[in-house]
Amino acid sequence: MIFYTRILKLSQLFLVIFSFSSLAQKSSYPKGYYQFPIRPGLTNSLAGVLGDLRTNHFHGGADIRTQQREGLSVHAAAKGYVHKVAVQRGGYGNVIYLRHSNGQTTVYGHLLEFSKELADYVKSKQYEKQTFEIELYPDSNQFIFEKGSVIALSGNTGGSAGPHLHFEIRDSQDNYLNPLFFGFKEIIDTKPPKFVSLAVRPLDIDGRVNQKFERQQFRPVKLKDGSFRLNERISASGTIGIDLQAFDEMTGTGFRYGLQCIEIKLDGHEIFSYNMEIFPNSATREYNNLIDYATEQETGQRYLKCYIPDGNQFQLYKTDAFKGKIFIGDTLNHHVEISISDSYENVSKLTFDIQGEQVSEPLNGTLATSVGMLESEMYDHVFKIKAQEYSSVNPKAIFFTDGKSVELDPYKVSHNASEFLIDLRKYLPDTVQIGKSKLVTDLKTALLPGLPQVYKESNWSIQTDFTSLFDTLYVQAKCNPASLVINNKGVALRDYVTLTFHPELAPVNKERTNVYRYVNGDYRFVGGVWNGNSVEFRTRELGVFVIKTDTIGPKVRLIEHSPSQIRGYISDSDSGIESFNAYINDKWVLMNYDYKRNLIWSDKLDNEPFTGDLTIKVTDRAGNNTILHTQIVQKTNTTKKTKR
Repeated sequence: MIFYTRILKLSQLFLVIFSFSSLAQKSSYPKGYYQFPIRPGLTNSLAGVLGDLRTNHFHGGADIRTQQREGLSVHAAAKGYVHKVAVQRGGYGNVIYLRHSNGQTTVYGHLLEFSKELADYVKSKQYEKQTFEIELYPDSNQFIFEKGSVIALSGNTGGSAGPHLHFEIRDSQDNYLNPLFFGFKEIIDTKPPKFVSLAVRPLDIDGRVNQKFERQQFRPVKLKDGSFRLNERISASGTIGIDLQAFDEMTGTGFRYGLQCIEIKLDGHEIFSYNMEIFPNSATREYNNLIDYATEQETGQRYLKCYIPDGNQFQLYKTDAFKGKIFIGDTLNHHVEISISDSYENVSKLTFDIQGEQVSEPLNGTLATSVGMLESEMYDHVFKIKAQEYSSVNPKAIFFTDGKSVELDPYKVSHNASEFLIDLRKYLPDTVQIGKSKLVTDLKTALLPGLPQVYKESNWSIQTDFTSLFDTLYVQAKCNPASLVINNKGVALRDYVTLTFHPELAPVNKERTNVYRYVNGDYRFVGGVWNGNSVEFRTRELGVFVIKTDTIGPKVRLIEHSPSQIRGYISDSDSGIESFNAYINDKWVLMNYDYKRNLIWSDKLDNEPFTGDLTIKVTDRAGNNTILHTQIVQKTNTTKKTKR
C-alpha cells in the first residue's frame, strides 16, 4: 500500500511518496555499498538509532559507541568528496559531510579532529575569518576520500553527552535514511522492544475514558511467553486516542532506543502504522506535535501519539479513514493489538480490550455546599473546569465572554466535585462562575495556524507567522510586574512567535536587561530588543518569561600561557557566553572551545612561539565584557657549562 508523507519546508509544503510496505525502498539500501565507520569488521554497538525521542526532535542517525574514549579512527563509509565541513560549539561539533556517487551523503559528527589535510584547510579558514565556529563547502575535487580511508578521529565535541560517533546516511533530498537497513554486520541485535506505559485520552469533547474526560495511563505486564497485557479495565466512548511509551533494546547494551515500527489493530483491522525508515531533515521539530508534549514538559516522559494529531503536516504514518483515532459508539468489547519492532525485525506485542459504554447522565448530588477551589485545564480544543466540594442538586456553570454568558450543565458530578466542559472552538470564556465563586480564565484570543496574526493588549502582544503554529493556539496570558506568562502548561510551537512585553517597572539598565524563560528554577536566556519601555523577543517555547538584568562579566581563568600553549576556563552563570577572542600583540589567535568543560585552548597557525602581549576578551550575551591582559615571555636557557 502506498500513502503520502507531507514535508514541511519553512514556507511551503511539498509531497513525496514513500512506500512503507515490507519491500519499501529496498533499492535505497544496497548491502555492501557502505562500510562501518568505526572499527570495521569488528562487533560494535550503538548508543542511539534513527528516531530516538530526544528534546524537541527525532534523533537523525546512529550513535556508534567508541569504547567510552576518544581518538578512534573514523573511516569513510564509501568513496566520496567533502561536501561540507563545520566546527560548531553545540550540535554536531566537528562534523564532516561526504557526498557519494549514488547521490547520498554520509555524516560524521562529534569528531575530535579532522585528517591533517582537511584540518589544515579548516584552520586556515578559521584564521582568515577570525572565528572558531565555521561552516565550509570545499570544491568537489578538493578533498576526496576512498572507501575505508581515515577521515578523522572520534571525539566528544558539540552537544555530545559522551564519546561516540554520530553517523548518518541521507538521500539526495537531504532526508534521513535508517543506517541499520544497509546491512552492517558489526551490529547484532536479537532483543525485542519493550512496552513501558500506555495512555488513552479523549480526543473531542464527547470522548470519555472510564467515564472521565481525562488522559489515563496504564502499565503493561509482560507474560511468560514474552507478550504483554494490560490488567486494568478500560472502558470508553466517543473519540479516543492511544499514546505509547516504549523503547527498543539491543544485544549487549543497557541503552534504550527508539522504535522502528509500530502497528495497531482494532478488532483485527489495522488502523495505524508508524515506520521510522525515512524522514526529512527540515521537519524534525514536527516531533513536538507527534508526542504528548504536555506530559513530556511536566514529567520528562515521552509518549508517541499513535494517531495523526490535529495540525500535523508531516507523516510517518499509514492510517485508516479515522487517522488512527478510535471511535467507540457502541457497548461492545473491542480488541486492540499493538506490535512494536526494531530494524532487525524483533517484535513485541501488547493486547488489551476496550469496553464500549454509553455516557451516563451526571448524578444529582445531595449536598448543596458552597464551592471550594475552582481548577481549570485545557485539553486541545476543550476547556475543563472542576469545582471542588460542589455537588448541589442542580449544579450549573456560567461562562462569560465580554459580558455575554452561556450556562452549562456538568458532564460529571461526584460526591465532592462537579466538572464542566466547554468547546473553545465555539466559545472562549474570560470568566467562569459556579455558585458564588468566579475564576478568571486568562484566555485572550484564538490564533489560527498558517496565518500571520497579531494580538495586542496594553502591556503585551503576540505575533505569529505562517509556520509558527501546529494548530489553533488558545492564548492564555497573564502579566505580572516583571514577568509575562503565556500558556505555561505544555503547548508546543512549530516555529518562532514574536512577543512584546511592557513591564510595570522599567529596568534602570536596559542595555544589560534581557528576557529569560523560567523553567523549573532555572533562568534560560532568550534575549530581546528594547523599544522605549517595551522589550520584543522571539521564542519557540511558551511559558514564564521574566525580565532579568545581568551586569556581571564572564569569568576568565588562565591555566597556561606559555610560548607553546594558551589554555584557560571561561564561564558565565547568567546570560551565557556570546563570544571569545585571544590576541598576541594584537594578532588574532584561534582558541578552541569545549562548552561542556568551559575550556578554551589555542591552536597555532604556524610553529612560531607565543611571545609578547596576550589579551583574552570574553563577552556574554548581555553584552558584559571581561578582558584579561598578561605577558608571555620566551624563557632562555640559563644552564651554565663548567670546565673539567
